[in-house]
Amino acid sequence: MVDGKRKRTPNRALLREIASILGFEEWIETISVFPSNRPDSIVISLRDEHYPEEYVRDAYIEIQSYVNGDFHITYLEDHFGDDWMCRWDRHESEDYSRDHFHSPPNATHDDGMNRDYPLELPSVFSRVVVPWVYDRMGDIWTEYE
Repeated sequence: MVDGKRKRTPNRALLREIASILGFEEWIETISVFPSNRPDSIVISLRDEHYPEEYVRDAYIEIQSYVNGDFHITYLEDHFGDDWMCRWDRHESEDYSRDHFHSPPNATHDDGMNRDYPLELPSVFSRVVVPWVYDRMGDIWTEYE
């Protein structure tokens, strides 16, 4: 344990594979693999045109994966200083099932809900996260108006 948290080994090979697969997606602006400020993650910046520029400064997805099968996928919109976020998790929890979701807008621990995700992380991303993000890209325009 380190600082009260279990030490987990990042699954860098899987994260590189996911980054490679997503490299040609039109809704993605850039993919940063293990950036210096998040060395155990890939960070996917989403294209600005999917968001009202007066409402959302930036939107991105951060994926963390570990060799034990745990993962965290965080979706975040920067509303000019106010973060709007949610998170899909797979890890042991005293309060939730191993697979769980922390709902927006704050993704706090108390916002958690039990979920059942596909077994493999790429399937979780393509079958759960991507459809949710597409819906969000549409919903935010209604929210803005």
